[in-house]
Amino acid sequence: MPDFDLTVIGSGPGGYVAAIHAARLGAKVAIVEQKASEWGGTCLNWGCIPTKALIQSAEVFSAVRRAGEFGVKVGEPEVDWPAMQARKDKVVAGMRQGVQGLLKANGVEMIVGRGRLAGGRRVAVDGRELEAGHVLLAPGSVVALPPLPGAEAALTSDTILGLKELPSRLVVIGGGVVGMEFVGIFSLLGSNVTVIEMMDQLLTPLDPDVAGRFQQLMAKRGVEFHLGAKVEAIEKAGPGFRVRFSGGEVEADQVLVATGRSPNTADLGLEEAGVGLDRGAIKVDPHLRTSLEGVYAIGDATAISMLAHTASYQGEIAVANALGEKLISADYSAIPACIYTDPEIAFVGLSEAQARAAGEEVKVGAFPFSALGRAMILGETAGQVKVVADGSGYILGVTIMGPRATDLIAEAVLALHQGITAAELAHAVHAHPTLPEALAEAALDVDGRAVHIAPRKR
Repeated sequence: MPDFDLTVIGSGPGGYVAAIHAARLGAKVAIVEQKASEWGGTCLNWGCIPTKALIQSAEVFSAVRRAGEFGVKVGEPEVDWPAMQARKDKVVAGMRQGVQGLLKANGVEMIVGRGRLAGGRRVAVDGRELEAGHVLLAPGSVVALPPLPGAEAALTSDTILGLKELPSRLVVIGGGVVGMEFVGIFSLLGSNVTVIEMMDQLLTPLDPDVAGRFQQLMAKRGVEFHLGAKVEAIEKAGPGFRVRFSGGEVEADQVLVATGRSPNTADLGLEEAGVGLDRGAIKVDPHLRTSLEGVYAIGDATAISMLAHTASYQGEIAVANALGEKLISADYSAIPACIYTDPEIAFVGLSEAQARAAGEEVKVGAFPFSALGRAMILGETAGQVKVVADGSGYILGVTIMGPRATDLIAEAVLALHQGITAAELAHAVHAHPTLPEALAEAALDVDGRAVHIAPRKR
């Protein structure tokens, strides 16, 4: 008789959500986390939550500096970096306790230790062996450092969260989501920031037009960009660093290497147990099953979509397949991506470029926040909403850059998930004055019917 119906390795947003779903279906569940200080996984401890807490502090600082624009007189604000760090740590600790409380309340047995597959559906944890009806692998990801001389001396997206002082000069290597979020934090707080990116575009696979507009906005803030540039070495230069790259060199107090993450699949006994890997990622079928019967995998470790909400979604699907009678396939067509920069960026589905590359007959509608009443009231008019539809008007994708884009994208996700047309989205009544009106106007513009911008030239 197995000890558990399901054993979960990893307590991130995939693992703990899956464990709770399984427990609520009546299963006896164990979840294994390698460190007592890391319940909640990478997202809660090193990623989504602490970075967004710092972003919020940076945005408050920026808002106070602009108070005069709104008729509010205040003194010149100052950055209290230790206090920002303390607030971030408090938010993380509170949420970590919340995850533990939820697991306990749902009767999930929490086990601390490095879990490894021990053959079949057995998991070994520091001398203890757990036998289960099913095993769910949710080990997450780790920072991926490039083979670059001096990279080991630089900050990573993990270690920068413990920075004791605000750097006056920061070099960010990597123009992806993680890099741009830290660029946003430190540029708002007054650091001089330089970005070096080997690609010719920031934030791929973001719509190139939107990525270009974002770069222009950051450049106006003083951020220096070197695109299509290859870093050659990171060297110590006095108390700081020198970064040599194709095209020149730049000195800084700190260097952040933000070149991505890789699946955390080492030392889990996967290959010995018979779990297939592809370049370090766990191979799964559409039902989240691995090559080993009874063993499932979700989240960053599968490298399908390294997003917390994707992991949670996969966890629910994997549990349903492990404990249910009918198999469910995961559908990734309406997974939103959110970038917490200033302005925020969010997208779902296909960009205009991707739709055209796929051979679709494309119709595009766009609406600028500069023409929206609510955005004017907020004093945040940079950016636009872009809706991509097929020849029949069915929505293929939406990209938003502007105020609260990461919240606004939810309506677009629902529209894409339900397979509606741009006209149907626009026909739904949107309250005034609100930010979602921009999405309705962009949907109207797919057919050239937007009200609050000049009509297109025929």
